[in-house]
Amino acid sequence: MDGFTGAEIEALAGDPHLLPLQAGEVHFDAAAFAVEEGVVLEAVELMVMQGLSLKQAAMDLDKEVTSQECENILRRKSFNRLLWEARFRYFNKIATDPNFKKESTIGKLILLAEKLELEGDHSKAADAIFKAAKIAGFVGPEQTVSVFGELSAKDLEAIRQTVEKQKGVEIN
Repeated sequence: MDGFTGAEIEALAGDPHLLPLQAGEVHFDAAAFAVEEGVVLEAVELMVMQGLSLKQAAMDLDKEVTSQECENILRRKSFNRLLWEARFRYFNKIATDPNFKKESTIGKLILLAEKLELEGDHSKAADAIFKAAKIAGFVGPEQTVSVFGELSAKDLEAIRQTVEKQKGVEIN
């Protein structure tokens, strides 16, 4: 049985303070972060381009923010969407850079391999060098298949002559 059946409403609350539709979302308090919208955008750009945390980006921008405020900001859907968009703009910028070439990729892999080796992670360093060698063309596919199988040069010449006779054309 529904306990509210037949319930009567005598009056509505005088000042209901209706919540916006996004009431379930943790909101960014710009006053607590003491920033205007432009600074938030700057913080996002620093996070993406320099790999900083929100707290580090805020400190770089001379803005004080507590760990709790950072956690609240990082839970906001709108902030995460902004961060996601900034990351993909940055990835696109890198991918379309005219200096992004095969050689620069190889150089970056070699640099990363050196860092891994200095950290003692020799297996990962070897993998990075191997990947650089593949890109450079030093290492081919792991398995090659010959379409001619076990045919010798003599066999290939005999086939060539047979084809020439059939078509009446000389093949080079």
